[in-house]
Amino acid sequence: MPKTFEFFFDYTSATAPLAVPLVEAIEKRTGAEARWRPMFLGGVMQATGNKPPGTVPAKGRYMARDIQRCAEHVGIPFYMNPAFPVNTLAALRATMGFADTAEMRRFAKACFNESWSVPEPLNLGDPAHLAKLCEKHGFDTAKIAAMASDPANKEKLKANTDEAVERGIFGAPSFFVDGDLFFGHDRLDYVERALA
Repeated sequence: MPKTFEFFFDYTSATAPLAVPLVEAIEKRTGAEARWRPMFLGGVMQATGNKPPGTVPAKGRYMARDIQRCAEHVGIPFYMNPAFPVNTLAALRATMGFADTAEMRRFAKACFNESWSVPEPLNLGDPAHLAKLCEKHGFDTAKIAAMASDPANKEKLKANTDEAVERGIFGAPSFFVDGDLFFGHDRLDYVERALA
């Protein structure tokens, strides 16, 4: 059975999309499989007392440039989302509705791409923007809307979020290998070493 590692994320995190190509590269190099785990970052931050980096002006200015550097290093385009911080609850709940891991990952990658890697980023909190994403990437808009409002998916997302807090997560992206927590896309080299 292949080794697994967990990838906890929320689409509102500007650094989580930077992790996606790195996670996939680790899977190819190691044969390990990432388990994609949506969580609601707002709930995590509230529960842990964490604050967004941009609330410290000097840190916010630094991060604006640093994210661009990181995106260039990873090899993906990056555009600041004018709707940030985006209310991603509907998109996250829809993500929880995918029973098939490959389809969940395809949807998640579309959400990350349309939120951060296109010149006119979408606001996933706006149903019209979520519908536009569905049309562009071949998802059934009505099905996604139904999954986003399904109480069962709401509960699944809450359970993932509660679990994240219980396990020590305070931000996104976060990763686990054999119970060890790694925070940030820039710690994925440590994740790969832990998998080895």
